[in-house]
Amino acid sequence: MESPEKNIKLVIQYDGTLFHGFQKQKDGPRTVQEEVEKALERLTGETTPTEGAGRTDAGVHALGQVVSFKTTTRIPPVKIASALRVYLPEDIQTVDSIEVDGDFSARFSARAKEYGYYLYQSAAPVPVLRNYALFVPGEIDCAAMAEALTILEGEHDFSALKNEGSSPANPVKTIYRTGASRKGCFIKIVVYGSGFLYKMVRNIVGTVLEVGLGKRDTRWIREVLESGDRTLAGRTVGPQGLYLYRVDYEKSCCVKANRVKESSGSE
Repeated sequence: MESPEKNIKLVIQYDGTLFHGFQKQKDGPRTVQEEVEKALERLTGETTPTEGAGRTDAGVHALGQVVSFKTTTRIPPVKIASALRVYLPEDIQTVDSIEVDGDFSARFSARAKEYGYYLYQSAAPVPVLRNYALFVPGEIDCAAMAEALTILEGEHDFSALKNEGSSPANPVKTIYRTGASRKGCFIKIVVYGSGFLYKMVRNIVGTVLEVGLGKRDTRWIREVLESGDRTLAGRTVGPQGLYLYRVDYEKSCCVKANRVKESSGSE
């Protein structure tokens, strides 16, 4: 007798260096989604389409990407994550898995996402960091960047901080929390919000970095935001320093009988 179909929420981590982004592309280069679907097919024997919470770009990393898919496998939902690890490449790792309501969508049920971006400073670029943090020469005023970031908090039209080339989206988003902190040679920028436009976080970092390097003052950030003009903002920094930390959902999305997780996960 065939097992009833279940909707699964899977949390994964990956090193984005050798991927051409998360989203699968027809006859295209290697992607995270393609590798996950191949592993699921080997595990379950089913062709299993997946949906990701965020379509991270080439070179972007994730510590808490969420994937949802439907399956009739007899493997208990909380065991799918550990069972799947055998079939995944070394640059993808599963964190946990759980059964969720049938209408749950990794992408459309998301209520907030948190991204982190890492910069570093040293006498010269460090080769082993080239894929994981952005080298910035010159002194950076971390406190000034933190102050600049607070201007972006709240609900705003973020047209000035998005890149062209993506599907149309409502430019009005809400940023709940931001931060900039230094530890040793590293500076970490954190942005937590309701949603993000195409390359918005990388544009935010490139813009507040202008303040951190003393090229602009904090008032300029407000002017850029209110202008809606992308050409007035800072550059789009590289993808290597960007990490999708976590995706948050309403607690009611989870099936009550399956609340016990295999591990603590990222949410």
